Amino acid sequence: MDLRVRLLVSLSPLLVALAIVGGVALYSQQRVAAAVAAVDRSARNLVEVAQGETLILLEQYYVGEIINGHQASRSELERIRPEVQRFFGDYASVHEGFVELELVARVETMIAQHDAALTFLERGDRQRALELISSVDYHRNIRAIHSLAVGAQREYEVQYLARIAALERIINEGFWLAATIVSVSIAIALGLAVSLIWQVGKSVDRLTFDAEQLAKSDTYGVLSQISPINQLQRLRDAFQHLIDANYRRQQQLTAALQAQQAQLEREVQLQATIRALSLPVTALGPQTIFLPLVGYLDAERSAQLEQTALNAIQQRRARAVVIDVHGLAAVDESTMQSLMRVGRGAQLLGATAILVGVRPEQALAFTELPTGLFRYARDIPSALSLVS
Repeated sequence: MDLRVRLLVSLSPLLVALAIVGGVALYSQQRVAAAVAAVDRSARNLVEVAQGETLILLEQYYVGEIINGHQASRSELERIRPEVQRFFGDYASVHEGFVELELVARVETMIAQHDAALTFLERGDRQRALELISSVDYHRNIRAIHSLAVGAQREYEVQYLARIAALERIINEGFWLAATIVSVSIAIALGLAVSLIWQVGKSVDRLTFDAEQLAKSDTYGVLSQISPINQLQRLRDAFQHLIDANYRRQQQLTAALQAQQAQLEREVQLQATIRALSLPVTALGPQTIFLPLVGYLDAERSAQLEQTALNAIQQRRARAVVIDVHGLAAVDESTMQSLMRVGRGAQLLGATAILVGVRPEQALAFTELPTGLFRYARDIPSALSLVS
């Protein structure tokens, strides 16, 4: 399976949880909105009952004041009366319960009693007006109105508290449901993620261990099998291909190195042969050896010259060494120093060093040689005559 797909699968519980939480939130929002509307209705009912009871008390108060001779209260009654009638008219159209309808009917009865008392007062019969608002029926109706208002208020209070509790329950249910869904989804996602991380880490550890073991040895190896995740399998196959290619390249390099070493050994042998041929030592007599110099004397050939000449003097017990310098390509400071070491070495070994074949352009350089270090001859016969 592809690693990206595995990651999406690991995250899928969270995506599902988000979708479910979104649905729960939408459903909870609708329930909360309905519960809030119900709470608002209960609150309005409480306010309406309190407002209606206030209007009833004002109606009753202003009528009593007018009948008792306070004419200033009539304007207040005229102001409050339409409001009382409009309020209870609307109240009756909205509420259809027995208590509400009974309360509206009782209020209408009270208003009718007030109107009758005010009519008696307008006719000048204050006594009949007082008797009417003091009668048993009037007070029984007033007490009934207050009892109905109190009952309605208590009923609305019970409804209000119940709807508040329902609103809290809906909110709590939505919260705990969403929390449970999110918690379970996170737990599942974490489990899948940990499993994926464990598989990836275990596979990487195996590849690392194999790579370390193969790096410590020169032998060919095969990587361990790992988790069937496409990217990891591709990585493992790529490493294995690299190991195979490196092994083949190593074999090729080993073969090339062996061939190069063999070629180098042949070249070394050839160079040794060339060096031996470039400084050949031949005998000119029983105690005379001949050493021709050809080409340039670099540091290596100078050292070889010194070693070859002195070894030949020692081994052949030579009394003279004839050195032909005609073939030297150049006579520089290092060449002069090498010749002086050969001359001093020959003297120490009891032999005479004779230079032959000096060219005119070389003669000035050889004048720098110490006096008595070498003897000079034009050619080999002349050098042999010096020896004899």
